[in-house]
Amino acid sequence: MAASASTPHTTDFPAEGRCSYYVEKKKRFCRMVVAAGKRFCGEHAGAAEEENARKRILCPLDPKHTVYEDQLAKHLKKCNSREKPKPDFFIQDINAGLKDETEIPEQLVPISSLSEEQLENLIKKLRKASEGLNSTLKDQIMSHPALHDALNDPKNGDSATKHLKQQRQSMNG
Repeated sequence: MAASASTPHTTDFPAEGRCSYYVEKKKRFCRMVVAAGKRFCGEHAGAAEEENARKRILCPLDPKHTVYEDQLAKHLKKCNSREKPKPDFFIQDINAGLKDETEIPEQLVPISSLSEEQLENLIKKLRKASEGLNSTLKDQIMSHPALHDALNDPKNGDSATKHLKQQRQSMNG
């Protein structure tokens, strides 16, 4: 009894309200729902004799489905494959970097090949660019009372202690 329940029942007719197109590759009728009064679903409507006057074409946005040629404009407005409107905060290529302002020279030249004058000009440019920058760095090891317990815990081995100390240093920024 269990064997008969698991075997799919094949019929010579399509199910009620389903497409009448026989899919040869699958050896069964198409299971798509049809519109009221129609025999075929939208994909197989070209097979119906009464609808041969209307031509179906591939959707230009997604060729995986078809659409009536005379309804193409309407379809393009509601097709799920159309490009969705971007949110107000979206800015195209915001993180792409500068395009024209930072041109990389086509040919890199080693500093040792620069003349003394060119080298002095480069130094002047670098000094001007770094003016006002606080370039003094200081080492500062931060700590937190919660970290002391973990550092002094005998269950933590050398590797764990090493990682805790590194994370303590990265807390600084």
